[in-house]
Amino acid sequence: MKRLSKIIALILAVVMMASLVSVAAFADDGTDPYAALKEGVGYVAIGDSFTRGYGAGENWQDQIYLNDSYGNYECRNVDGSYPKRVADAFGLYSPADIRDTSARMWPLAHDAVSTAYMLDLLGIDDGFRDEEFTYNESYMMERYETDLRYFGDPLSYTVDGNSRYGETGEVMSVREMLKNASLITLEVGQTDVIYKAQIFGLNKLDLSDTAALPAGVANIVSLLWKYFDYWKDAYPLLLDFIKENNPDAEVILVGTLNPIKDATLSDDVAIKIGSAINVIMDTMNSYTRRFAREYGYTFVDISDVDTPAAVTQMSIGHILSISDPIEYALIAHPTPDGYAQIAERIIAAVEADLAGEQPGVMARITAFFQAVADWFRMVFIKFAGLFA
Repeated sequence: MKRLSKIIALILAVVMMASLVSVAAFADDGTDPYAALKEGVGYVAIGDSFTRGYGAGENWQDQIYLNDSYGNYECRNVDGSYPKRVADAFGLYSPADIRDTSARMWPLAHDAVSTAYMLDLLGIDDGFRDEEFTYNESYMMERYETDLRYFGDPLSYTVDGNSRYGETGEVMSVREMLKNASLITLEVGQTDVIYKAQIFGLNKLDLSDTAALPAGVANIVSLLWKYFDYWKDAYPLLLDFIKENNPDAEVILVGTLNPIKDATLSDDVAIKIGSAINVIMDTMNSYTRRFAREYGYTFVDISDVDTPAAVTQMSIGHILSISDPIEYALIAHPTPDGYAQIAERIIAAVEADLAGEQPGVMARITAFFQAVADWFRMVFIKFAGLFA
């Protein structure tokens, strides 16, 4: 009996050693677990200041593309931004020069980039041209013209028909990038809805005129829903382009957040007045989740990541009293930890897809109830719109 036990133990030891050797051989055979993400042009991150990494690290104020004057090809990948964190996790080489075709990570992000902006740069004739913002605000027009010269192609929209799109021929166009990407993260919507309501509503609000405040607030709410309707109709056109031109890409749709959801009424009154606009953000996330299901993409929820107002328990009064424009703008973005949280969620989603993992029973149940809740929210919004 003892001899039999020793034989069994010996066999088990041999089997275990063989398994360890095979695992080590698999790990050391040069196989790259992320090779699929490096095919084509690799990873393309489309978005606004959230994608650029506004406030993500020490040097976040440097633009991603140093294009104040045309001819500078330097690319600043913002340390701490979620695209840079994702790229680093998967070993995706970031460009230091936008002519570097060996790069496998492309951050196509600027402050205030909207859905319409991207549709025009792609040359999608859609009727969603944003004359009110992109082609009316001088800083946006200059930025768009510069992007045309770097990343445009003959199909891109031009205001006067004479823009020098793709001027050098040395830089890939946005169309080429999206058509040949292996991994795409898409984060647009904050500019379409929140930023535009801020510049055309909140920034024109006279806080000292208490009699006019109710009408001013009502106007801001009206603008939020107006711009939301615009976004929800324009956003799927970007998804259509990706699905039609690159059906095999791994696509992550990044949601949105209410950066002041935890902001209190005042330093002394702890009522979270900032949550008043949760309904618009929740509705945007409901639609983005629905689009992800329809197109077979992955939705990443960022609604609860850290923001300055949440971390420091700011009050609305304190936020409105901030005079420094940079400090004021930082309130509307995640903290460095918040960007890390976004990256972790994207990385986990991509890892699960690469491993072919199927959601567990609880995850499927949660997704079902989330889909039901999204459906009721969308029906309610449509119903309420009939009586607006």
